[in-house]
Amino acid sequence: MDDIKKHDLTSSKDDKSSDQEKPVSYIKERVVTTIVLMLYMSASMPSVALFTQYIHSRYEDFYRNSTNSSSTSPGTHSPCLRNTSEEADELQVHIQQSTSYEVLKLSLSVQVPAIIVNIVVGSYSDHIGRKMLFILPLLGCICKYVGFMLVVKFHLHLNFIILGTLLDGFSGSASTFLLANMAYAADVTKTHATRTFAIVIADSSVAIAIALGQLMTGFLIEKLGYFCPSVINTSLILLATTIVIFGLTETVKKTEVKELSPVVHLKKVFGFYVSKRRDNKRSIFISCVIVFALLSIVNIGIKLVETLYQLGRPFCWDPEEIGYYGAYSTVFMTICSLVAIKLGSSCVRVEILAVTGMFLQMGSLILEGLASTDAMMYAVPVVGSISGVSVPVVRSVMSHMVDPQEQGAIFSSMATVETLSGAIGSATFTFLYSATVDTIRGMAFLVMAAVMFMAAVIKM
Repeated sequence: MDDIKKHDLTSSKDDKSSDQEKPVSYIKERVVTTIVLMLYMSASMPSVALFTQYIHSRYEDFYRNSTNSSSTSPGTHSPCLRNTSEEADELQVHIQQSTSYEVLKLSLSVQVPAIIVNIVVGSYSDHIGRKMLFILPLLGCICKYVGFMLVVKFHLHLNFIILGTLLDGFSGSASTFLLANMAYAADVTKTHATRTFAIVIADSSVAIAIALGQLMTGFLIEKLGYFCPSVINTSLILLATTIVIFGLTETVKKTEVKELSPVVHLKKVFGFYVSKRRDNKRSIFISCVIVFALLSIVNIGIKLVETLYQLGRPFCWDPEEIGYYGAYSTVFMTICSLVAIKLGSSCVRVEILAVTGMFLQMGSLILEGLASTDAMMYAVPVVGSISGVSVPVVRSVMSHMVDPQEQGAIFSSMATVETLSGAIGSATFTFLYSATVDTIRGMAFLVMAAVMFMAAVIKM
């Protein structure tokens, strides 16, 4: 941390000169980006649960030779029965395994292309502006939902969903959108403290938006089926796109991109970890990015496994209950994290709060892996309480160690690592869940807890 303070002193002149180029109304810009962020996240992120539940219902129809259309009446049969025969239990295992492999295909079709996009797009934005970073993933999300709606409406083969998700991946998807928001937050903040809080606010807005989206999506699936939520979410994305185009002020003064080669921008993005001119900070960069990668492996991997976990025995939750739990979990941990970073940062270093959050998340993952009742599941967010502090602190530390004109590059670096780690986490934990669903259903969560322990030890 001493290196960070030294960097603050040496770059104070650059900060003053860059402040003169920033927008006068910081509040207005933060409000607009918060609205756009919440619209995007409330519409985009629930797609994981939406797609998973739809695929799960399709495989139920397939294995049970049902003639009912899962696209119109998801409530006509229960996702599973709490007390079943051995034959029915074996059927549920097959349904869960088939669903997990299908969901994994969709996840990788988004994340693998996004890795390529995130490597260079953030660095380019330091020259051509931030708006592009917002608009690309918004358009990609629209393509994702259009593909899904066609499959639901016409009962097409599940592989057709992949076409839309591939387009979403080549737009950068959610990781590029978060990159845009973090870089934008860095553009309109000055000090380490305000930047940390701004990033926490952005992450909290994401959490609240996801909670609202999950609640709404779960309710709509239960009452109206899978098509209606897709239409509503697409409308929200279109509204966010309109606001970005006409209401968002560009924070970067556009300059000529002297070198268009992706190789040059690749060096800019990953030069923080290998450049000799950063010898005094390189170890901090490396340790931070390793911690960030481990956190991303867990946080992204859990999203795919958790919905499957709740659909199966012994919980047998329906879409509405999954939505309620997602909303409760997200809102509770968000509020706890906000209070912790606002009040706790005045007493202890934010890095200590981050490590504490990691250990608490480790405990919550162990509890979730061992859960056998609804009460144990609802206790998971209580144990995890301030775990949402960890990622924003790491983002803020890394952002504050670079110059204003390098914010796009550093956040592009983090977005690339996040996407790559997400692909690793998705593949690892989905395969692990599928392999252990008939023996130790919570094994994936226990392994996630071990990964989280590694992150906490490195951060210490």
